[in-house]
Amino acid sequence: MNAPLEAKIQSRIDAFVHDLSGLVRQAAIESVQEALGAGAPTRRATTRPRRSGTAARRTSGKRIRRSLEQLEAMSDDILAHVRANPGQRADEIGAAVGVSTKDLRRPVTMLLEAEKLRSEGQKRGTRYFAGAGRKKKATRTARRR
Repeated sequence: MNAPLEAKIQSRIDAFVHDLSGLVRQAAIESVQEALGAGAPTRRATTRPRRSGTAARRTSGKRIRRSLEQLEAMSDDILAHVRANPGQRADEIGAAVGVSTKDLRRPVTMLLEAEKLRSEGQKRGTRYFAGAGRKKKATRTARRR
């Protein structure tokens, strides 16, 4: 056979294989979409949105604020629970009251400032008790006076 003729035949075979592989790929994608449902989500849509708390608030336009009445009602629930169950941590109190630990921060701070609640420990080991707590013992210099 002739070399130019063989080259033409080979180029036509390569083009046919290329077209055929594209069609097979497209058919495979369509069959997967059909198996998953007509509106299969794109790859980006299946991942979680990349918003931090601040960015999420900016897009909505306003921060969610609780009224003073809501905070006081939550504080009353927290104080009643702590009186019944002294020495619990914030996550335990939140689970019992039905509030997230993050949402407990402000009402607990209000109760601590009003001395209706006292805390012992630090960070995640902080335990809460009802009442203002014990008075500190007098130091030596205070006793001498």
